[in-house]
Amino acid sequence: MGTLETRITELIQFYVKTNYEAYLTQHKLTCIEDNKVKSVVSQLYTERREHLKGFVKQSLKQMLGDDYPGDLVILNILMNVFEDDEYCINRIVLEIRDYQNATKS
Repeated sequence: MGTLETRITELIQFYVKTNYEAYLTQHKLTCIEDNKVKSVVSQLYTERREHLKGFVKQSLKQMLGDDYPGDLVILNILMNVFEDDEYCINRIVLEIRDYQNATKS
């Protein structure tokens, strides 16, 4: 069903999408203005980073059951994923902008 890293990436994408949609609903928006995307992402990333790690860990425990490799393995992978905060934020910004542009069409 894919590598552990692929599953982690998919869980992160799901988490980001869910939080993006929740932000839109909470603020009664259909999209985030392009000039505000980076500041919104930076704020949410900073506030939710630790929660995201816990979400990934718990989700993998449920998905993998007895095949779960252990918290240390998962935390090491997550440490690599979150090594460069600015890169992570910029990637999320690009994905949100692409998603918003695609939904406008």
